[in-house]
Amino acid sequence: MPKSPLVLGIAVGAAALAGCESPRARLIRELGPAGPVIVASIDNLGWGLPLKLKTVGFTAVVTTWDARGKPYADQQKVTVDWPRDTIVSRGATPQGNWTLTARRDAEGGTRVKVEADDAVDAAAIEKRNAPVLLTLLHRLRGPYNLIGRNERPRGLSEAEVVGRELWRVGVEGDNSRAIAYYFDRSNVMLQLVTAGADRPGRKGTVTVYRYEALPNGAAFPKTLRVVDIGKHVLVGDTPVWLVEISDVRFLEGDSPGAGGGA
Repeated sequence: MPKSPLVLGIAVGAAALAGCESPRARLIRELGPAGPVIVASIDNLGWGLPLKLKTVGFTAVVTTWDARGKPYADQQKVTVDWPRDTIVSRGATPQGNWTLTARRDAEGGTRVKVEADDAVDAAAIEKRNAPVLLTLLHRLRGPYNLIGRNERPRGLSEAEVVGRELWRVGVEGDNSRAIAYYFDRSNVMLQLVTAGADRPGRKGTVTVYRYEALPNGAAFPKTLRVVDIGKHVLVGDTPVWLVEISDVRFLEGDSPGAGGGA
């Protein structure tokens, strides 16, 4: 059963009053008003708190759209290494195979390397895929981003987006990759992340999440869809990219699953 932020908040308050605050309860308190929502969302993913899942592999169908609205889709084999903040994708074109490795360094910079067969246009592979993969590396971490060094939660408020009742958590600190996170108010799963802006009519994007339950009891994004912010609504109609995920494999870690929060 999904964990409730209300229950977590009550438990944290009781522990503080009793003088027996655990590291987990301390984290919730330090995160401020959004703490119960963030930790409940992490619990409901089932990846552990702190993050037990180190490396994950999956098949991805990546679709991007050019400025004229023409889609380009290809299948890739992706490996994410969270301790090294690295994502590796392997794909193929009629001209040959390619491997793209993208990572973020400690200063927040990015490094991208493409290895490809001689006939493959490596520059085109990097131009189309590197921005998607670097964003994917961040978005897959979801609520874990808000308990890291760079992004911290700023407040908690109610919001209604596309007819859904959500919790909105703003970002302070480094908001270059995300402006706000939106969590479902019933199951507390992360639903939306805004970047660049957080209001209709502004220049920015929204990442929309859909999940699937895995055999080990954990949840993992099934699709991540990025669209431009709309003129009159937050979630617009203009697509930027879409990643459809299947064959998820937890390759390294402490076998996280349902109830993975410690």
